[in-house]
Amino acid sequence: MIIPHALRTCRALSLCCIWLFAASIQATEDTDLFEMSLDELLTVTLSGSAVRDLNLETTPVSANPFNLSALALPFSVDVIERKTMRARGLTSVTSAVDNLVGVISGESPAEPSSFAMRGFIRDSVSVVRDGIKLGPASMTMRPHNTFNLQQIEVIKGPAALQFGQGTASGVINMITRKPQLNAPLNSEAFVSQSKFDTREWGVGLHLPVTSNSAARLDVNKAQSDGWVNNTPSHSLNATASILWQASPTLSWLLSFDYLEDDLPAYWGTPLVPGHAALDPISDIVTTANDRVLDNRTRYLNYNVADSRSDSEHLWSRLRTDWQPSDTLSLSNTLFHFKADRAWQNAESYVFNPATELIDRDRFFVFHDHTFYGNQFAGVYRHQLGTMAHQLAFGAELKVTDFSRERGFPDGDSVSLLTPIAGQFGALDKHLSPTDIRQWGLYINNTLSVTEHWRLFGGLRRDHIRLVRDNYDVSGNFIADESFERTFTPLAYQLGSTYQFSDTLSVYAHWSTGHDPVGSNIYLVNASENFDFTDIRQYEVGIKTLLNTWQSEFTLAWYDITRRNILLLTSHETVGNSGTHVAHGVELAITSQPTEYFRLGGNVAYTDASYESFVDPDFGVNASGHTPPNVPEIVANAWFSWDKIGGLPLELGAGIRHVSDRYGNFQNSVTFTRYETVTLFAAYQFEHTRLNLNVRNLLNEAYVPWADIFYPAQAAIAAPRTIELSLHINY
Repeated sequence: MIIPHALRTCRALSLCCIWLFAASIQATEDTDLFEMSLDELLTVTLSGSAVRDLNLETTPVSANPFNLSALALPFSVDVIERKTMRARGLTSVTSAVDNLVGVISGESPAEPSSFAMRGFIRDSVSVVRDGIKLGPASMTMRPHNTFNLQQIEVIKGPAALQFGQGTASGVINMITRKPQLNAPLNSEAFVSQSKFDTREWGVGLHLPVTSNSAARLDVNKAQSDGWVNNTPSHSLNATASILWQASPTLSWLLSFDYLEDDLPAYWGTPLVPGHAALDPISDIVTTANDRVLDNRTRYLNYNVADSRSDSEHLWSRLRTDWQPSDTLSLSNTLFHFKADRAWQNAESYVFNPATELIDRDRFFVFHDHTFYGNQFAGVYRHQLGTMAHQLAFGAELKVTDFSRERGFPDGDSVSLLTPIAGQFGALDKHLSPTDIRQWGLYINNTLSVTEHWRLFGGLRRDHIRLVRDNYDVSGNFIADESFERTFTPLAYQLGSTYQFSDTLSVYAHWSTGHDPVGSNIYLVNASENFDFTDIRQYEVGIKTLLNTWQSEFTLAWYDITRRNILLLTSHETVGNSGTHVAHGVELAITSQPTEYFRLGGNVAYTDASYESFVDPDFGVNASGHTPPNVPEIVANAWFSWDKIGGLPLELGAGIRHVSDRYGNFQNSVTFTRYETVTLFAAYQFEHTRLNLNVRNLLNEAYVPWADIFYPAQAAIAAPRTIELSLHINY
C-alpha cells in the first residue's frame, strides 16, 4: 500500500504531466525546432538544454542494429545526452541516470555503481561501456564521470540481446566520445570547485588529421576531501581514439579508455539504540528494534587508517566497419581489458549494547581481472515481396581470467564518539581464480508488414564454460569447493510497433532472459546447487511527439517475473530464493510552452515482491516482502528559463522524490522517503559558460542507497553543496 505522502506526490506529478500533455495538444502556436550547424554543435550551446528532450526522434546506439528512431523501437529506451548532463551539472553517471525514469542509484564503496529499476537491484541491472559488458556490475563497475561521455542510454528489461544474458531490469550503456570526419579542430576545458574541497577539471581535443582521418582525446580528473572525516577520494579518466576512413565503405576506429581511482572510505554511520542517541536524526530510518542514527556521529569515520578502495583499468578496442554492398553492413570489435582492484577496510560497524562500543570487522579482497574477446555483427537489408526486411546477426567470443584474493582478519571495537582509526592488520589470503570461456550467437529481425506496422523478433544462444578453483590460506587446493560447469542459456523476444503517424507510436514487447546465480557468476562454490534464472517480461507503451509546445510523451506498463533465483546473501553464501515479480507504470514528458521556458517530469510506480524467499543466513521467511532499495514511487520534475531580462542568463531547478525503501530482505529496516531540490544558474558567453549549481538545496538528510550486507549502518547522503564551474569551448 502506497504511503499517503508518496501517493499525494505521485498524484500531483501525474496530474502535472497529464496537464502538460493535454495543454500541448490544445495549444495553437507551433514553434519549430531550430537547426544548428556543425560549428554551432561543437561550441558551448548549452542554454535551454538543462530540461532535456526525450530524444524520440534520435537514433539510439544500444540494442538498435536497424538504426531506427526511439519512436519506432518496441521497448523503453531512455537517452540523456552530453549537453544536458553538462548544462544541469551532472558530473557522474549515477547522478545522470538518477534523472531518468524510475532509476535510483548508490555509490557504496563495496559496490561503487549500483542501480535499481523496475523492481530489481544490483547485478540485475547490467552496466556496459561502449556496448561491452565486463561482468557482474557489483564486482567490476566503478564510478564514472560524464565529461568523457557522449551520452548514456538505458534499455529497460531483458530487451537487449546484443549484451549477453538479458538482465531482469535492463542495461545502462555509457557511450564515450569519438572523433568525427569533416569536423573542425575543436578544444574545450572544464573546471569546477565546490564544498569539501571538491574539485574537477577536464580537457578535450578533437583533431582533424587528414581528409579521411581524425583523432579525439578527453581527460578528466576529480578529487575531494569528502563530507565525512578522513574520506578523501580521486579519479582520473582518459579516453583517446583515432578514426581512419580507409575507403568510402571501410573504416577503422582504435580507442583506449584508462581509469585510475581511489574511493571514499565512508562505509556508513552505525545505527544505535534510541536511549544511546542523545541527538537522534529524525525521519531518515526506522527499524524493528528501534535503532536510530545519532547526529553526533554524522561526520565520523569508523574505517581504519590504511583503508583501500582503489583500482586501475585499461580498455583497448579496435572496431572495423565495412559495407560491402548497399544491402549488407558488417562490423567487428576486438577488445582487451585489464584491471587491478583492491579493498582493505573495516566495513561493518555494529553497536554493542553490552560495551556501548562499535564492533568493527575486517575484510580485504584483491582483483586481478583480465578480459578479452571479439564481437562480430552484421545487418542484411532486403525486400520480402513488398515488405522491407532487416536481419541482424552477431557472434561473440569472450574470455575472463578473474583472480580473487580475500580474507577476514580479526576485527576490533572502537568508541562511538571518538573512534581511533587503527590499522587493518595481517593479510592472510584465500585465492579463488575464476576462468570463464563464453561464446554467443544471436539474430534479430524486423519486418515492415505495412507502412505503419512493424514486427520484431530475435533469439540468442550462449555457451558458458565456468571453472572455479579455491585455495586455503596456505595455498593448498580445496577440491570440495572447486568445480567446473557449463551453461547454455537461450533467450528470445517478440515485439510489434504501430505508427499511427510520424509522431505517434504504440508498441508491445515480450522478452525472456537468464541471469547467473545471484547475478554474480564470480562468487559461486561447488557446494551450491545452482543454475541460471529464468526471466520473462511483458511491456506495452505509447510514444508521441507533438509539434505544439515541442512536447514529447512516453507511457509504459510492464510485468516482469524472475524464477529459480539463487540469491547472494553474504560475501561467500548463495541461497535459494524462489520467485521475484515486479510490475509498474512509467510516464515521462517534456514541453516548451514558450521560446525560452522549458519544463518536464517523469514518475514511475513499481510494485515488486518475492513470491517465495527464505533468508538462509537467519532463516527468516521473507515471502511477500519487498526487495531492498526498491521504492514504490520515484519522480522527477524540472524547469529552465533562458534569456532572462534579455541577457544570456539561464535559471533552472529540479525536484526529486523517492518513497520509502527497505534496507534488507527481512524488511525490518526502512529508509524513509525524501525530496531533494537542485538549483542552477548559468551565464553564457560566446565560447564560455559559467555555471552555479546548488545540490540538496534544503540540506535534506537522507539515505539514497542501502548496502544489504550491512543493515546495522546507513550511508547518509552529502549535505547541501554549492558548485561553481567554468566550461570553455573553441
